[in-house]
Amino acid sequence: MEDISFVTPAGQTIALVGPTGSGKSTIAQLLARLFDPDSGTIRLDGAALPELSRRAMADGAALVFQEAFLFDTSVRDNITLGGDFSEEEIESAARLAQAHEFILDLPEGYDTRVDERGMALSGGQRQRVALARALVRHPRLLVLDDATSAVDPAVEAAILAGLWRIDTTVVIVAYRRTSILLADEVIYIEAGQVVARGSHIDLYDRLPGYAALIDAYDVGAP
Repeated sequence: MEDISFVTPAGQTIALVGPTGSGKSTIAQLLARLFDPDSGTIRLDGAALPELSRRAMADGAALVFQEAFLFDTSVRDNITLGGDFSEEEIESAARLAQAHEFILDLPEGYDTRVDERGMALSGGQRQRVALARALVRHPRLLVLDDATSAVDPAVEAAILAGLWRIDTTVVIVAYRRTSILLADEVIYIEAGQVVARGSHIDLYDRLPGYAALIDAYDVGAP
């Protein structure tokens, strides 16, 4: 990756789109500071990430992966991870993640125990619990790396529409037209470089490579 440079206004939803291996997930991991770039600076609200304490970074940014790891404990504890959150905050986060209704249908609701791989839950349900875990902390930056891949497209659209209404900057590694359409802006990446940015319609009309990729996503969509 080289010459990657972009500014995202606070509160916007940005979709990162590009072929496999283009660097989308690397950018997502850099934003959450899983590792630092060899050169250059990433800033959150004007502060360089290395200047932020671990606590400030944990409170300010959340990264949700495709593979949702759950602990061998209750759904509630998997959302709070020991944090001091009210019942209202927990349920509000679960509603945003489109998880509240299915959680209530579990044998013991939020107190239902799941194992480490969340085997009592479907893949889409695990992903929504993991998303609620991130949302309950009210991050200023939420990074979703294919974090709704196992969720039905209609449910995914409802999740992203809800995120669009809250005061959080959302960066999505996107693989579905439905999620891309809900973004305020699309950043198209090829071979580790930003090729273009703009609305989905603009990029689809003027970039054959982007259009072909989106059409391929549609063919492979569930």
